[in-house]
Amino acid sequence: MEKRTEWGQTTVHDEVLQVICARAALTVSGVVKTSQHGLSDNLGGLVGHDAEGRGVRIIEMKDGHYAVEIHLTAAYGVRLGSLGKKVGIAVNQALKDAVGLYPDRIAIHFEGIRAIG
Repeated sequence: MEKRTEWGQTTVHDEVLQVICARAALTVSGVVKTSQHGLSDNLGGLVGHDAEGRGVRIIEMKDGHYAVEIHLTAAYGVRLGSLGKKVGIAVNQALKDAVGLYPDRIAIHFEGIRAIG
């Protein structure tokens, strides 16, 4: 992602944004973990590479805009609708604090449910 200002240009690598999103999602009560999704996550898991940004994809759009896609495992008994809303708010705020821009959209996919305890 690139951000241009009157003082110059800042480039933030997608992996940095992925880690910010994953950490923000994991702070929400009811989120168990980010889930592997896609070829890159699965190949990374096979070779023992456990990236912090696993399960998060940054989608570049035109004019410096971007979207976020997050794959999560939720705790059993949690209402997914309200959990998704809380995750969206947490990720939105974390990205605003870190890079100064809200994403155009955040897509949250629940890949599984896990009993805790």
